[in-house]
Formats: sequence, structure tokens, C-alpha cells
Amino acid sequence: MKRVEFRLGNRNLTLEVPPFFIDFRKRNFSSMMTRRISGDEGTLFYVYITRKNQLSKLLILKSMHPGIFMPQKLSINEVITRDEINDFIRSVKELEREWEYQDHGLWKKSIDSFIVYMVLVIGEDRWTVRAMVSKEGIPGYGVELPVESHLSQKLMEELTPEESYDLEIHDHIENKHFHFTVYSIERFIDLVKRYDYYFARKEIWEQSVRIENLL
Repeated sequence: MKRVEFRLGNRNLTLEVPPFFIDFRKRNFSSMMTRRISGDEGTLFYVYITRKNQLSKLLILKSMHPGIFMPQKLSINEVITRDEINDFIRSVKELEREWEYQDHGLWKKSIDSFIVYMVLVIGEDRWTVRAMVSKEGIPGYGVELPVESHLSQKLMEELTPEESYDLEIHDHIENKHFHFTVYSIERFIDLVKRYDYYFARKEIWEQSVRIENLL
């Protein structure tokens, strides 16, 4: 089993979403929670994001990549040390040896005829990263969106016929995982902000923290 990581930060890391597979035959996502791991088959992705002094580190990202769009009002009440600043800068540089930075908060990694993108999503007082995958010759991006069960019907009604033509919905204990196609990065960011189970509601986002102290 091949393991690929996206690790933004070194301290107080959180596994932002459950580890997921990408089915490179179909350009689809599959959660580790619903897939049986067998031998060396498949590629498993882990997305780790720092949660300590997050907004301060967002400003550091902005200084390194000026094309990142920032909210008009950002209230920061954090104390960050010079050592932590330098450590975060090092982590970004290490990440970008493996994941090529594009612009506007977008990283990519090529795997055969596929490109896996990691997209920066910025809320009012927090940020995260979510994955998309594209394949040569297939329009759009394959995405996965975990959604609270009571919002499932609302999301289904919002998806366009083009977005939902290959829609799959997987039931999980706490939510439903929607697998579908989007045709712009901006559209995906908007859906994550409003529907993503692990990000759209701050209380769930805070409860989802799984800290790994690596230093």
C-alpha cells in the first residue's frame, strides 16, 4: 500500500479528514473507513494541518505566496514565537519539494496521468485543505464532500446535472460522503465552506482535532 502525505506545519498537527484512497481507474475517492485494505493495492492519502496559531500561520503563507486571497476582516488574537514562525516556513518549503505550488492556495502532485490538487479553504476564523483529482481527457475534478445527513437532500438539489452525473453517496456513522465532479476550484471551495462536515461548523471542526506532537 502506497502512502502519500500532505503535511502543512510540523507542530500540533491534525488529521483534517479521514485518510482516503483515490481510485485512479475511475478518478474517484474512497474513504479508508469503507474500504478493505488488501496487500499493496492502492494509494492512501493523509492530510495533516497545523492547528496551533492557525491564523498567524495563514499570514505567513500569505507572505510566502501573495496570490492567496484573504478575508477582508481577520481578527487575530494569538502569540507566536520566532522559532514557531521559522519552523512553519521550513515546513512549507519541505512540503513544496513534493507538492508543486501553483498559485492562489493550490498545490499539485502528478501521479501517472492524474493530478492530485490540494486546495486551501479559508473561513472566517480558520482554514483547511481539501483534495481534488483530475485526469487527462476527463473534464472537471473528482471530489469528496462529507455532509451531515440532514443536509444531504439540500446538497443534492443544489448540484447541477453535470456535477451529479457520476454521483455516489456513501453512508457513514456520522455523515454521508458525496463523491461527484466539480468544474471549477471556486465552486468546490464554496461547497466546502457551506457543507463540509469537518469544516463548515466550527464546533465539529474543533472536536475533530487529533493532535500529533512531532517535535
